[in-house]
Amino acid sequence: MKTITGKTIHHTKSHEIQAPIFSKALIKYSVILIPVWILCMTGCGYSIIGGNPPLPRQAQSIGIYPVENHTFVAGLDTKTNAEIKKLLEANASVEILPANLADLQLTISMNEIKSKSSGLDSLQNAGGVIFYLSGSAEIKERGNGAMIWREQNLSVEMIESSSNNIVSNSLELSQENLDELSRLFAEKIYHRLFLDF
Repeated sequence: MKTITGKTIHHTKSHEIQAPIFSKALIKYSVILIPVWILCMTGCGYSIIGGNPPLPRQAQSIGIYPVENHTFVAGLDTKTNAEIKKLLEANASVEILPANLADLQLTISMNEIKSKSSGLDSLQNAGGVIFYLSGSAEIKERGNGAMIWREQNLSVEMIESSSNNIVSNSLELSQENLDELSRLFAEKIYHRLFLDF
């Protein structure tokens, strides 16, 4: 500090640049807030897309029994089986084995497909047909046969839009609709499998 003609001059060294107080607080609290945010997102049923969640009970492998199809819609079982297998294969923490060798055994049953008119939209046009697929799924431990979880009322739905303002109540699903129902049903089972509460 120097005094020139009665004035006090303060010298600040160039390397003594201080971060604003707000920046320091932001850095300090972000260390706490970011992990809390991640826990909130992964806790209550949310999953981070692209993650590899582990199987229940620290299991390393899972086997899928042939899907039981009670809907009388041919091909729904094989498509659903292929979809759930594809989802599990994309998970690096899961190994798929024959059901008699795997730690966990997955059983899937598709029980019913029904449809109804989706009614009229805001322009009073025929909306289409809503298809419902319902079924059940369960997971057991191979070693002791203990039931890990069972869902007896799994259901998904999709709307087939009507392009000509005519609503058909036919259960004759198009190939595209069949694929979509299978995908939705498999995804619901997959997400339920890794839901940890």
